[in-house]
Amino acid sequence: MYWIIAVLVLLAFDVNYYVRFICTQLSLNISNLVHKKQLTDTVTSYGICTTQDIDIFLDHMNNVRFLRELDFARYHWFGRTNFWSKLRSRGASSVQGATSIRYRRMIGLFRPFRVETRLVWWDERSLYLEHRFVTLTDGFVRAVAISRQVAPGRFNMGELIEQFDECRVKPERPEEIGHWLEAIEVSSLKLRKER
Repeated sequence: MYWIIAVLVLLAFDVNYYVRFICTQLSLNISNLVHKKQLTDTVTSYGICTTQDIDIFLDHMNNVRFLRELDFARYHWFGRTNFWSKLRSRGASSVQGATSIRYRRMIGLFRPFRVETRLVWWDERSLYLEHRFVTLTDGFVRAVAISRQVAPGRFNMGELIEQFDECRVKPERPEEIGHWLEAIEVSSLKLRKER
């Protein structure tokens, strides 16, 4: 009887996702005992391409898995910098608003990698993180992603960020983020016209 329940759970839920989430949380708890990171620090999380991550050619990581790894990298960044706690203490939250990813080379089966996440810019509503997928064997940047974390409602994300000592001076907006935001705006206008 238990095996039937186990099979149903495996079919109905992505159990590995939850196991990975628990492992990430344990890693955060241990890491934060040793040293918390500043908002401007690069926060590194690790992964390995397994048989559950590969595409139909059975030799490299599926593009969708890169985006899934971004979830864990963001979670890791929010936890290591203590930004999530500060956000929640003000009754706010953050959701994924947009992502842009550029694939440079594949991550092969059983190849370990790290995701380096860092805060690159912010405005009133959003913060922008850069994520680099780097293989451990050769140090090559396999993919680069930018993610936009949005605070729903009228919460001013920029004011909160600038309360951190290391973020008192706002950096200049990176050129690629400027172009990306223009593309997002063009897309939004197009969709509004279709209504």
